[in-house]
Amino acid sequence: MFSGTKNKWLVLVAIAAFAAFVVACGTDETGVVSDNGSGGVGARPTQEPVEQGPLPDGDYEVVEVLAPIESVELLVLESYPEQFVIQIVSGLPSGCASFSRTETTQDGTDIKISVYNLVPSPDQLAVISCTAIYGINEVSVALGSDFERGTTYTVLVNDYPGVTFETDSTPIQTDPSNTDPGFVIEPTTVEALEVYVGDDTRGQIPYHVSVLVGLSDGCKELIESNVVKSSRTVFDISPMVKLPTGAVACTDDYRLEGVVVDLGVVGEDLIACTLYTVNAGKESVEFQAIAPNVRCTDPVGTPPSAGGGIIADSQALELALKALGADVEVGGESSAAKRFGLIPTEMKVNGEQVLLYEFAPGTSADRASETVSKDGSTFELEDGTVASVMWIAPPHFYLFGNAIILYIGNDVEMGTLLDSVANKFAGGDYDQTSDDEVVEDSEFTERLAMIERVSIASTRSIPAQHLIGVTIALGGSCETFKSIEWSVQGREVSIEVLTQVPTAPVPCTLAIIYEDQSINIGSDFETGVEYDVIVNGERQGTLFGG
Repeated sequence: MFSGTKNKWLVLVAIAAFAAFVVACGTDETGVVSDNGSGGVGARPTQEPVEQGPLPDGDYEVVEVLAPIESVELLVLESYPEQFVIQIVSGLPSGCASFSRTETTQDGTDIKISVYNLVPSPDQLAVISCTAIYGINEVSVALGSDFERGTTYTVLVNDYPGVTFETDSTPIQTDPSNTDPGFVIEPTTVEALEVYVGDDTRGQIPYHVSVLVGLSDGCKELIESNVVKSSRTVFDISPMVKLPTGAVACTDDYRLEGVVVDLGVVGEDLIACTLYTVNAGKESVEFQAIAPNVRCTDPVGTPPSAGGGIIADSQALELALKALGADVEVGGESSAAKRFGLIPTEMKVNGEQVLLYEFAPGTSADRASETVSKDGSTFELEDGTVASVMWIAPPHFYLFGNAIILYIGNDVEMGTLLDSVANKFAGGDYDQTSDDEVVEDSEFTERLAMIERVSIASTRSIPAQHLIGVTIALGGSCETFKSIEWSVQGREVSIEVLTQVPTAPVPCTLAIIYEDQSINIGSDFETGVEYDVIVNGERQGTLFGG
């Protein structure tokens, strides 16, 4: 009994000593925080946790989250019974996000598709940096054909508005009579593929693919092929045959039969200069969507020629610009702007006037371009004399096929658009000021601009054109944008943005003014290589060449 009492006292003394130690360590500067897990209290750390460096790419914990949905499209395959496919374009909100999977469930007539991304877990975001680049992912989800006839179904993809489809009300024959044998639909062997350009009376350029299939007996009947555009640049074609299931005598002969599949029109369904892939069975073929006289930055092979016709340069330019999302209207001839001995065609591109001088066969736009001075201010005439022009805005001359494009203006977005479809050979820069606004540099002091935001974008052309957008903060009405210059050294794209302020004291307002500037740094980058974008000495993100 005495021994047990002694042990209890020893335990009490130990607890008291530990409590005294805690009180001694908890100074006035040591905060106390609650512990929601146990209801007790503890000492807040007196030092900030040491920040770890960025983890290597992919070497971090990830979790699944629902992806943002950009678009949902329903495709109905012309089979019997019909099959339904959902094409989903989902977003990748940052450079650390990647597509994970889809999950499909059905509750009555409601079909729910969940699209998931993999992203760093919340505790990992404190130690890694993610590029602020919004990407997209495309996926096709086959729903099959096992649906009740004559019924309307609703497909819900994450939080995107639902899409509906209705099945055919014709019942499926499950027990056909002997006099009317049933049929099954099955894929067939593909022997060859050939892509060719069709002839369209509207002057457009349609692409088709001829699929040569093999039929192993006389009972097999070729039906219309199922076509699924599994991504923006890939067509998957499934040639199908119909054959009877009953006791039917069939000839044992192998024969070939062809079917033509429409792929789309350049400028509408197909993007000019984009490389597409067509898959059918075990066969695959690539083609570049291009009108015969449209110039691509990186042409691949030669355009398919079977059935294709030559279209006018004005039509080719219209298709190329529309494929890039531009609003284009083609007007009549502008006799007041006659040059090179030609009356140009006037076009409205995003509301801006663009003139197109189309040269006839046997004449050369290239030779005519040599008569224009580098700044576009003078022209050499046929008799050798030089004529000067006082433009109302900076001129910009481009070669496009056997034509010359003239844009008079200073719209940077227009410059980016024209640079992506044609080759500039004369004219000034788009960020330059007019002569009336130029002031001697000696009256100003230049300095590095204060960078508020930087965006990095790339076109879908092959190779991609890269554009850098910069928002600068001007410290009052006297500070103005001066210049933006760039260079590439190794795997770094260095951009210097300068502003200028008056050297002499002048009255200025002190309000902060934000101004957007952009620059097209072109496409001369090594394919697949990641480049750091450095703006005024600070890393602002990355881009990939190719």
